[in-house]
Order: sequence, then structure tokens, then C-alpha cells
Amino acid sequence: MEANNIFKRKNMEKEEQKKSEGRIQAEAYQWFYNTYHHLRGLLYHVPNGELRDKITANKLKAMGVVAGIPDIVLHFRSRTYFFEFKKPGESPSPAQIKIHAQLDLQRFVVYLVDNLSDFQMLVDSILHDTSEHITLGISKEDFFYRHSIFSYLYDLNDGQIFSVEDLSSEETRKKFIYFVTEFITEGFDQLEGFRINFTPDYKYIYKKLEGSNTIINYNGAEF
Repeated sequence: MEANNIFKRKNMEKEEQKKSEGRIQAEAYQWFYNTYHHLRGLLYHVPNGELRDKITANKLKAMGVVAGIPDIVLHFRSRTYFFEFKKPGESPSPAQIKIHAQLDLQRFVVYLVDNLSDFQMLVDSILHDTSEHITLGISKEDFFYRHSIFSYLYDLNDGQIFSVEDLSSEETRKKFIYFVTEFITEGFDQLEGFRINFTPDYKYIYKKLEGSNTIINYNGAEF
């Protein structure tokens, strides 16, 4: 009896802690659902983080539930994008960090999101900019803008970090994030022996040479 009470209490505490995160995720999903009617079903939640009893947990694990899988998945134009929702200031769990690293190795992008505005910006970037550039070509203006970004990334020094806000205006930020993401996902950095990465909050980008021991300190974390 006491064990059941402890389990219920822990479950309630966990649900309380996740309430803010869940609310952000729900708002994000509803915004997408109501905004992009023709894409309904292509963005969905992967329910794998709830606290469960041992029997149910073992059953779901045997069926393929994997700890750390991102909360929301989006399929669009032959690509898949992942979104991890967190309360502001909260970091990914060890299981999530492990899965995110695995996805990164396979050139998938995992976005860490803690507010609706950032989610909207990222989705708009994917749907509006990415789809048009991949399938319908690219304008002359955007071609030269993309080229300037790629050149900048190639010329960065090992361990150099820069702010997305400083290098893009509010009007060009979506395209800037898309082109940097394209540079990473297409592996242009790895071909030249280095990696370009976003910080977890996607406010900064940094470069590390292959095999480099350079440590980048950002908001108390080391990369």
C-alpha cells in the first residue's frame, strides 16, 4: 500500500514538473495543427517519457519504446526533424543527450525548444525556406547570401563562437538558420575536417576542428 502511495506521489510530482514543458509542447502542436492543415499527421508526439509501472514499462520497452527520443517529430520533403521541449533553463537528460548524439551522427537535426515563438520560427524556416530552396531552386539574392554564409563558416578558426543575432537581421534570421543548418546536415563541414554546431539554445554557433581539444565554455556548459 505504501509503495503504491509513493509511486502515485512520484507520478504526481513528475507530472507537476512537466506541466510547463507539456503546456509549451501542446501550444506548439496546436499552432502547427491549426496553421498547416495540409500537413496534419506529419508532425506528431512520441509518448515515451511518462512515468509507468514496471510491468507496463517493460512491455513498452520490448515493443520499441526508447528513452530519450525527442518529443515531437516532423516529416517534410523527404527529411525528418526532431524537437525536444524543455522548460526554460532546463537541460536535456543523459538519455536524451545520448539519443541526440546518435541522431546528429546520422545528420538529423534536433532542436531544443523552450517557447512557442522559437518553435514557430524554426517550423516556418523549414516549411517556407527549406521546401522552396530544395524543390524549387533558389533566387539569385539568396544564392549569394547562402554563399556568403558558407564562406564565413569555412573561414572560422577552431573554437570560435559567434552569435546568430549578431550575424543576421530579424528579417534574414530564418534564412540564416536554414542555411547554417543545411551546411551542417549536408556534411560540408565534415568534408573539410571540422564540425559546425549550434549551442543547445540555438543562439550561438561554434566551430571545432576534427580531433581538437579546444573547450568552448557557454552558459556554464563545456563543448
